Amino acid sequence: MTKRLLILAGFLVVTACGTATSASEETTTTSVVSTTTTTTTSTTTSTTTSTSTSTTTTLAPIQISGVFDDVAEAAALGPLPENFALGAVAASKSPLYDNGCHASTAAIDPVICEFGDLQSDIVIVFTGDSHAAQWFGALEVAARTNHWKLVSMTKSSCPVADVPTYRRRDALPDGEELLYPECDEFHSRAHAAIREMQPDLVLFPVLSRFHLVNNGGIAAFSTGLGKSISAVAGAGTKVLVLGETPKTNGEDIPSCLVRHKNDISQCANPRSKAEFPERIKYISDVASQHSATYVNPVDWFCTAELCPGEIGGRIVYRDYNHISDQFSRYRAPQIGAAIKLALVGQDAT
Repeated sequence: MTKRLLILAGFLVVTACGTATSASEETTTTSVVSTTTTTTTSTTTSTTTSTSTSTTTTLAPIQISGVFDDVAEAAALGPLPENFALGAVAASKSPLYDNGCHASTAAIDPVICEFGDLQSDIVIVFTGDSHAAQWFGALEVAARTNHWKLVSMTKSSCPVADVPTYRRRDALPDGEELLYPECDEFHSRAHAAIREMQPDLVLFPVLSRFHLVNNGGIAAFSTGLGKSISAVAGAGTKVLVLGETPKTNGEDIPSCLVRHKNDISQCANPRSKAEFPERIKYISDVASQHSATYVNPVDWFCTAELCPGEIGGRIVYRDYNHISDQFSRYRAPQIGAAIKLALVGQDAT
C-alpha cells in the first residue's frame, strides 16, 4: 500500500492509495463488489440507452431492513457447509490495526487515513472505537464502488459519544477499569479535525455498552452522542448513526464453530438476548433530534428469533464481540445503501 503524508491542522494524515488488505482479501473484496454490481447494487435508478432502442433498467434497491434470505438460511443450518473455511484467516480483524490507522488507548491525536477515490468530491468520515473500526471493510468497498473518499479516525475503547468513560486494562473483558481522559481529549481533537474537513457525511457506528463515569447509563450515553453530532455539524454535513451490532452468546465464535461444526446453532444467540430495544430507542431518538439518519443493522445479522454465527459462507464474528473483516465486506452493499440514504437527508445540527 502506497501512502502519502499530509498535515491537517497539526494532525498526521495518512493517505492510502489502494487498500491495506492482503491479496486473498482483495480477491474477496473484488468478488463481493462484482456480485453486488451485477445484482442489486444501488438505491438509485439507472437508465441505459442504445443507439437503436431506448431501454430503462431499474436496479432493485439494496435491502437494509427486514428478513434477509441469507440470514434465514444460516439460522436454519445444522452442520457447517462442507469445505467451510475456519480459523483466524477466515475471521480476521480490520486492516486498520495493521496499517497504523487505529489510534491506541494512549493516543490523544487522531490518526487520519484516507481510502477509496481520493479525488472524489464526496468525503465520508467515520470515527469511534473498535466497533467503528470493524466496519472499515464494508466502508472501504462501498467507497471504491461508489467513488467516495473515505476518511478513518478511530481509537481503541473510545466510543462515539462524547462522555467520560472507563477503559479496560489491556482491552481484556475482565481487565481493571481505568479512567480514560485520553478519550475525552481525542474527542475534542477529532471533532475539530472533522469540522475543518467539512465532509459530506460523518458516520458514527455505535457501541453503547460502556461503563460510564458517574454511572450515567444509556441516557447519559445518548446525550454524549448528541454532543458529538453537534460538534461535527455544519452546513452541508450529514450524519449517519449506525446502530449496534448484535451481542454474541459470549463465546469466541470462530472457536465455537470449530467445536460445534455439526450443530452451529450452539454458536448462535437468540435475538431477544442480542438486541436492546431501550438502547435503540434512546439512540435513534437523539439522532432524530439532531437531524441525523439512524440505521439499525441488526436485521443484517438476525432473523426475528436468532442471530447465527455464520452467514453467507462467512464467519460473522472474529471473537466474542467484533465482526470479522470478511463479514464486514460482505455487508458493503447495505453500508453503501445506508450512506446514500443519509446523504440525501438533512444537515446535522
